[in-house]
Amino acid sequence: MLINHCHVASNGFGLEVKTNPAMGTLPELRRIMRGLDIDQAVVFAPFQAQQGVEANQWLLQELENYPEMIGFASIHPTGAAAAAQVKQWAQRGLVGLKLHPATMRVALDDPSIEPYWQAAEELRLPIAIHTGVHGWHLRKYMPFLLDDVAQRHPNLPLIIEHMGGIAMFHQALAVLHNNENCYAGLTQMSGRYLPYALWGDHQKLLLDTVGPERIIYGLDYPYNKNNLEGLRDDIAWIRSWGLGAEDEAKILGGNMEGLLAQ
Repeated sequence: MLINHCHVASNGFGLEVKTNPAMGTLPELRRIMRGLDIDQAVVFAPFQAQQGVEANQWLLQELENYPEMIGFASIHPTGAAAAAQVKQWAQRGLVGLKLHPATMRVALDDPSIEPYWQAAEELRLPIAIHTGVHGWHLRKYMPFLLDDVAQRHPNLPLIIEHMGGIAMFHQALAVLHNNENCYAGLTQMSGRYLPYALWGDHQKLLLDTVGPERIIYGLDYPYNKNNLEGLRDDIAWIRSWGLGAEDEAKILGGNMEGLLAQ
């Protein structure tokens, strides 16, 4: 089993950090994974330098001791250097990208991002993209904007994380219907955080109109009050959907493995 969407840093952070100072670190993620027999996890480079080391470089160094972890780079996508950085970190071993428009303060339709998209498509790097209300101008990162990106770059795998949350779920769903290179990032959607929950008939809509072949589970480590129990509950939640073992396995890592193997 492979779990997606894990944030990590050199020092503890997240919702459990007061009771567990190690939460948010790679050793603690490994402990949680071993407790539930999880084989691999996708981890995102932090958005800031760690211990005086550039964030992507820090992650690469750390991953030498964590072969079960798969690293995604965090690169600000605007500017002439962004495409070169995408290629640089991919050549050095980071196999995907994390993009958080609200945190990075970049609009998804900013023309200066185009070289970043192009470089990622050339290398077939999956991009995990935050969607869902996150305290910035919604018009700058609403899911609909990803349709143009997907249309221009049909060989670029885009993971629409949180599926826009409750408020913009149907926007995200429309993008998935229109673009086979887009995937539903089922992250923080089991109900612990209601604004991002898979609400009402949304689960059925997603399964019936997109299918398990384009759904990717993510934990959102360490942003859970109890990450070990949260992961256990999420797995049980997906297994309660009545899918066959093969489709469950696709959602719980198989689809991500397929993207990484391209």
